Amino acid sequence: VNADPLKGFHLDLEDYLMGVLQLTTELSRFAINSVTNGDYDRPLQISRFVAEINAGFRVLNLKNDSLRKRFDVLKYDVKKIEEVVYDLTIRGLKSNQASAQNVQKQMEEN
Repeated sequence: VNADPLKGFHLDLEDYLMGVLQLTTELSRFAINSVTNGDYDRPLQISRFVAEINAGFRVLNLKNDSLRKRFDVLKYDVKKIEEVVYDLTIRGLKSNQASAQNVQKQMEEN
């Protein structure tokens, strides 16, 4: 990061993308901790958000080795979050409001 008080700062694109990928790892942990704390709607929100990030990264042609490796980690993070949402669904802990929002979101996409 190059900082200049008058011009602001410059962040390389690769650094920004790496930060977004690291965010998904933290969000997967947050989804698990949310369930532990009894917040069963948060993992559904996280799942939708991380799925959108995943879709965005799939469009990119990643030539940087470290970015490609982090993208592979993103795939595991998506799977981890999906498992949390699946467990909530199986146990009947997913709220009806969240289910309705999920259905509405799917209808908007189609």
